[in-house]
Amino acid sequence: MKKTSIMVCGLFFSVLFFSGCSRFNISSIAVGPGNICGMAGGEGYDQKMVAFQVIGKGLEPENALSKAEAVLMAQRAAVADGYRQLAEKVHGVYVDAVMQSGRGIITHDAIRVQTQSWLRGAEIMEIYQGDHGITNAKLRLKIALNHTVIGGWNGISFD
Repeated sequence: MKKTSIMVCGLFFSVLFFSGCSRFNISSIAVGPGNICGMAGGEGYDQKMVAFQVIGKGLEPENALSKAEAVLMAQRAAVADGYRQLAEKVHGVYVDAVMQSGRGIITHDAIRVQTQSWLRGAEIMEIYQGDHGITNAKLRLKIALNHTVIGGWNGISFD
């Protein structure tokens, strides 16, 4: 009897929990390259776009096993650098600086820069070999904006 009542209670709470998810209409959320969740376009929808473009740089490592591996690693490094630059542009940078001094001189100076972002819809436009063995990757990110998405972005005006 006790096992049956526990199973009935478990079934009840499971149904209650999963029925709460059915309130969200997933089909009304636009998710695709360059869009932010919940920004479906429609009639009378005033959509503003902001485009960010960066060029990431990468070098072929000396410890690669072959020339082909070195080229692939340089391309991946250039793309990763481009993603980092986009994250810095979109969400900013957290800077942690520490300096110690004593007897009129600086004894220790350290600066740590950190960024974190979720980049959806970033496009790798082109990867090409530059001067001095530097591989360049051109990346672009388009973001659809409205007045509710702006958040902490200062300097963006819709007027």
